[in-house]
Amino acid sequence: MNDINKKGLSTTLLCCLIWGLLPLYWALLNQVSSFSVLSHRIIWSGVWMIFIILAMGRQQLRIDIQHLRTHLSQFGLLLLAAALISVNWFTYIWAVTNQHVLDTSLGYYINPLLNVLLGIVIYKETLLWSQKLSMAIAVLGVSIMTYELGSLPIVSIALAVSFSLYGAVKKRLTIHPFSSIALEAWLVTPIALWYLATIDTSSWVFLENITSTGLLLIGAGLTTSIPLILFSYGAKLLPLNVLGFLQYLSPTMGFFLAIFYFGESFGTAQLIAFGCIWVALVLFSLSNRITTRINLKK
Repeated sequence: MNDINKKGLSTTLLCCLIWGLLPLYWALLNQVSSFSVLSHRIIWSGVWMIFIILAMGRQQLRIDIQHLRTHLSQFGLLLLAAALISVNWFTYIWAVTNQHVLDTSLGYYINPLLNVLLGIVIYKETLLWSQKLSMAIAVLGVSIMTYELGSLPIVSIALAVSFSLYGAVKKRLTIHPFSSIALEAWLVTPIALWYLATIDTSSWVFLENITSTGLLLIGAGLTTSIPLILFSYGAKLLPLNVLGFLQYLSPTMGFFLAIFYFGESFGTAQLIAFGCIWVALVLFSLSNRITTRINLKK
């Protein structure tokens, strides 16, 4: 493995480790409402991105802003991306602070398979029979879990759908990833400030008195922007199969944290659902590897 690939591997691994440990971070903020935590996450992400953009140079940001001015459809996609990632962030924060970490793990396991479904719907991609079978197994697992529990795993579905749609939108955006991350935060910052100024002003007390909670709220921006930057960097340097495999690290960490740290129940319904998802992911990964080898031989 050359130096560039080592850099890509290390940055992506670090990103996935941060994402995997985020439940521990959000759990420390359970005394603050989920909407307030989300608002601070948006605001401080925007603040930290200012420093990052300044450090990396503003020329690319200027180019991208000009591109958005002349291509209003791209600006519309950016607005949609900002809305989708905000929904995803809120759902995740709410889930962790309300003892649904296991549901977040399931959601991010479902996410890669949902990406495939979006590829079929949006880009008219075709699947091998083994890939179709893996999708069917995943749907079966979630269906059995829904039947056993008597309700849909709303948190899991909301996380998977919002992040998959976010990825699909980002794929159509033609601006630099760093510019996109910064602009997404800046676009929704006025709404976040309005919420903290009019609806829930209590969280400002933590900042005024420089408490540990206040520092955690400020740090929420770093825990958001740094992994996204690391992932953007790693995605450019690693093959898609390696990148896809590493993305399973975060939900796996969430799975073990939910059971062994947060003490969430793991019954028959969850076992069946996760079992089916794991089988589906293994089957899908193997079929992808076989297809890649066949294409290389050609």
